Amino acid sequence: MIPVLDLVHVSSLADAERELAQLAHRHPVIRTRQANGVEAWTVLGAALSRKLLGDPRLSNDLHAHAPDAAQNPGAPIVLFEQDNPDHARYRRLVSAAFASRAVRALEPRLVDIARGLLDGLPREGTADFIAAFANPFPLEVICELLGVPLSDREVFHTRVKNMDSPSAPVRRAATDAFAAYCANLVEAKRQQPTEDLLSELVTARLDDGASLTQDELVGFCSILLFAGHVTTAFVIASALLELLTRPDQLAALRADPSLVAGTTEEAMRFRGSLLSTTNRVALADIEADGVVIRRGELVRFLLSAANRDPAVREDPHTFDILRPTPAHLGFGHGPHFCLGHQLARQEIKVALAEVLSRFPVLELAVPPHRLRWRSSDFLRGLAELPVRYAAGS
Repeated sequence: MIPVLDLVHVSSLADAERELAQLAHRHPVIRTRQANGVEAWTVLGAALSRKLLGDPRLSNDLHAHAPDAAQNPGAPIVLFEQDNPDHARYRRLVSAAFASRAVRALEPRLVDIARGLLDGLPREGTADFIAAFANPFPLEVICELLGVPLSDREVFHTRVKNMDSPSAPVRRAATDAFAAYCANLVEAKRQQPTEDLLSELVTARLDDGASLTQDELVGFCSILLFAGHVTTAFVIASALLELLTRPDQLAALRADPSLVAGTTEEAMRFRGSLLSTTNRVALADIEADGVVIRRGELVRFLLSAANRDPAVREDPHTFDILRPTPAHLGFGHGPHFCLGHQLARQEIKVALAEVLSRFPVLELAVPPHRLRWRSSDFLRGLAELPVRYAAGS
């Protein structure tokens, strides 16, 4: 019998990835229940995930093919909800913007941003490193990418924080305020482009000479906020957790800072920030390891399970920054592979390097079993990371 898994429950488990990988050994395709009660076929194994994530019979455009399951029914379609050829046209434009001088020039700023945040901490003490560093660091990077004026950044940060409020009315108001702010920001870039990613997109032209619409540009701001903020913050926090609970790994990285690149890849593989992809919908019947996914049914991919697949790597439940790291699925796969993967990797590397060089004393302030994991049908991340630290002389 094919099991039905509650994703929200699984996301809050301390060792969810191990449990999912063990389940994948018995059932490569299962059913999962999402926060809204909707069920979907869900792929667990790495090989089948790679195969189906590039299958054109699975559509990301739920607005057209499964409107009742669309994330925001009636809202403008954003990049990750598009299929080809529209997706390819839009993606080429965004890819070019991510490769632009404005983004390349941002890389040295990452160190300045990280050091500025760490400068704001007392030289020693106890702090939640998610609230103090892992969360504001990528958010400030997004402000740079969007060209948010310095005078607006405190308000920008507050609105983003309120979008994660436990209160539904507060979340809705913050989300609406964020969209309104982004619309005004887009218009400001139209009037006076500056050296940032958003200005690159405002002035860019598609193959037919058309520019991106207001809805597309505001939608891009929303995607960038989600894909470049929360996900990166979660990986930074989980990477620190793995290092702080494995003294040998932490010592190896301190002794050889060049290992930070491998540490970043291992962190993405071992406990990436995406528990699952968003829903796809089958445009035709698809056979998947003995399961027939019928046309019109929803499909998800549990990337956390695929990255622990023993068919891909030995000893997958061991965090090892020295392991040769084959390609993982932490940034997805196929046509919707994360466009900002290079910048995200650089952010994680800078974050780890700066924290470890600043604080020779760094340890968990609570036992690992007391740490809380966020409940979500989509994301995988710590709710907080209490750390005791002390800066060097």
